[in-house]
Amino acid sequence: MKKVFLIVFIAACMAVCAFPSLGMAFAPESKPIGNEKETKLPSFTNADGSINTSFPTQLGEYFEKHFAFRPEAISADARIRSSLFSASNNDLVIVGSDDWLYYRSTLDDHLGNNVFSERQAKAFVRNLELVRSFCESRGVSFLFTVAPNKNSLYPEHMPYYYGKKVSSGSNREMISKALSESKVQYCDLFKLFESKNEVLYFARDSHWNNTGALMVYDAVLTQMGKSHDDYSTASKSRKKDFVGDLAKMLYPSGSKPEYNTYYGAEERYQYITAAKSVEDPYIKTENKDASGSLFMYRDSFGNSLLPFFASAYNKATFTKAFPMLLENEFDSATPDAFIMELVERNLDWLLTRPPVISARETSVPGSLGTLSGKADIRVRECEFSPLYTELSGSVDCGGLSDGAEFSVLVKDAQGKTAVYEAYSICTDESDFGFRAYLPADAFPADSDAEIKVIAKTDDMYYEIKE
Repeated sequence: MKKVFLIVFIAACMAVCAFPSLGMAFAPESKPIGNEKETKLPSFTNADGSINTSFPTQLGEYFEKHFAFRPEAISADARIRSSLFSASNNDLVIVGSDDWLYYRSTLDDHLGNNVFSERQAKAFVRNLELVRSFCESRGVSFLFTVAPNKNSLYPEHMPYYYGKKVSSGSNREMISKALSESKVQYCDLFKLFESKNEVLYFARDSHWNNTGALMVYDAVLTQMGKSHDDYSTASKSRKKDFVGDLAKMLYPSGSKPEYNTYYGAEERYQYITAAKSVEDPYIKTENKDASGSLFMYRDSFGNSLLPFFASAYNKATFTKAFPMLLENEFDSATPDAFIMELVERNLDWLLTRPPVISARETSVPGSLGTLSGKADIRVRECEFSPLYTELSGSVDCGGLSDGAEFSVLVKDAQGKTAVYEAYSICTDESDFGFRAYLPADAFPADSDAEIKVIAKTDDMYYEIKE
């Protein structure tokens, strides 16, 4: 009897182990889960007919994402872990209390880790100031806003073991203070959401709901002085049909939907590009009953914003491309308003990948002071567009204030000299970097021009010399 039991047990174990593989013949899983990339069945040979030596590894990776009933198995494991241990089986998702889920990439902001320095905050605003100046030169109004991380507004459901903060500071406080001293028009959504008693984010998604999106839309356009419908008299419907992004990652099979409110904004405009949904990376819309032209950078928080903003403008362009080829976009779309919405967890993008625009020519005093140090200068074709030449590098010297700004002095072969304003770039290597884009037809990357770095610090101008 014991022998029979062992045979049955071993057979059962082998069947369970073989089931995912054998089941692929009948019910293979073809759709990627969450933000996974789609994978294809590998081939024994490469395109040139040679043997694919990576076939075993690729086949294993394919099986990991395509075995039968994978979503059901992942969901079952996730529910066991979250119910019994309040733990997640997905590295991107944090399981909180009361079935709340959070995006793990927001953890640094939640804990006060890697907070901007004074230098980084000032560099952040410097870059936005250059964008504002560019918009102003084109007669385009500009507004910048930040979408709060969910746990910045609703931290009460975060796991208790994340209660100890690294610091009390935050990037949003640093930039809010710096922006208040600048000319950049900034819509503070943190104060807006914190003034409401109603929860306006989804429990199992990382974003605000449609009611929150409507509130943001109304606040932004009111601050810009743009006439718009606030949807206070619109007929609305409330449906339990929204499945959150975090829920899809953690529970790919059988995720519970949440309530969302619909205001009918999506019925007031038309796509004029081949867009399939608000999640598409590049969308153009038209509303013949509205006026004005909008260009808007938006990340995933803008998915729910798009119907409202599209309904308010005659023509609107929405992009998720970062960095933005802003000058090219303005030449094409000729907007009268530019709105940039960036989520809190990605604020550092503006320190490393600011919009691509031709650097504005400026002037400096005829006589410059000097600072002893080293200016590392690189000249190359812009990696984002061959229409530009990128002048970039970093400065290593003493005497620079946190608010130091850089320009590049270019002297061509004919002796003509021009000075161009540069972005302030902050990386792991240096917080005193710079970057300027010049039109490639006027300044090719292989130019033999002489280039110097000019630093403005404490309202004084200096040439950096070794």
